[in-house]
Amino acid sequence: MVDKGRRDFLKIAVAGVAGLAIGGVSGFFSGSSAYQRRILELESEIEKLKSQTQAVLEKELRVWNWSYYINDALLDIFSEQTGIPRDRIIYEEFEDPNYVLTKLEAGGSGYDVVILPDYCVDIARKKALLAELDKKMIPNVKFIDEKFRNPPYDPEWRFSIVYMWGSTGFAWRSEVEEGVTTLEQIFNPDHEFLQKYKKKISMLEEAMEVICFAKAYLGKDVNDWSDSTLQEVKEVLLAQRPYLAGYMGTEKYYPGLKIGTIYVAQAYNGDIVRLRGEFESVSFAVPEEGGTIWTDNLCIPKDAPHKNSAHAFINFLLDPAVSAVNSEFIGYATPVKASWQFIEEMLEDPVIYPPEEIQKKMWLIPSVSDEIRRKITKLMLEVKAG
Repeated sequence: MVDKGRRDFLKIAVAGVAGLAIGGVSGFFSGSSAYQRRILELESEIEKLKSQTQAVLEKELRVWNWSYYINDALLDIFSEQTGIPRDRIIYEEFEDPNYVLTKLEAGGSGYDVVILPDYCVDIARKKALLAELDKKMIPNVKFIDEKFRNPPYDPEWRFSIVYMWGSTGFAWRSEVEEGVTTLEQIFNPDHEFLQKYKKKISMLEEAMEVICFAKAYLGKDVNDWSDSTLQEVKEVLLAQRPYLAGYMGTEKYYPGLKIGTIYVAQAYNGDIVRLRGEFESVSFAVPEEGGTIWTDNLCIPKDAPHKNSAHAFINFLLDPAVSAVNSEFIGYATPVKASWQFIEEMLEDPVIYPPEEIQKKMWLIPSVSDEIRRKITKLMLEVKAG
């Protein structure tokens, strides 16, 4: 979920969106005129809400996001809608969210909106690095799907709103005819799967992802951090270790799946959506025991210099038409439920939107204390040392 390389494969050219007015965004879809009318109805409704909460916008905005994680043409549209000069909308990219946290902690970053993965929101919230969002200035928040409200990393839903979400599961090449359907294949040494694909299997570098999947295999709650459960997890991972090619991030498992040095990889779904465009013989699924739902979140730093513009930008990104265009462009799932009727093809893709029965078994990355983080680090060091 937090791998810094997972966005490296989202380089798609913008086609035909630049210069559109927000009312024309719906025309970017190939859907029926009825769909477009519905968008206009929704936008009419939110215009009424916006008129009640109009704020004077500063003529500047600074945004910090993951690489290749927005349709850049939408920045032009936002400028046209708000009157903020385009050259005063500064949009910059990062690769490592931990660097963002370091800058926020130092203070004076100058950014108005930052996009943070769930676990970073939890850290930033506890360190008082984020401003509380004024929901009255974000009327489009009404369109956020219920399951993304009050998440464990922001339990009172005061400091963040989900921007996009994805899932962690397993990818495999066509040579793996049986596919990956259960964690028994991944963790049980007595299962023929591990022996059959020995040294062709990779797990993620992100320790939390590995540990949560091991807990699911053991039938444990992902929020169980007792010493006894961690010992069981350690034993499972030590038993699995001889069969692995290694613990890998996107920059390694992505080309590995493509060229065949890796046959099975614990992976982020967005990477596999991209990989399918280059290499058709790859599949992805969340196993029957479940998998991670991860989120990236819109936040405003506590010392943001242009908070009104920041709120306006967040509200803009949550517009059903805008969110649909953005989601379709970058290939990730949107939490804006009113957008879904405009991206029906994406909704039918189980790689992007896991089936509902599977989603019910999925989990968000747990919120943990610094003490637990230290235990996690120690556990994985011991496992990798073998």
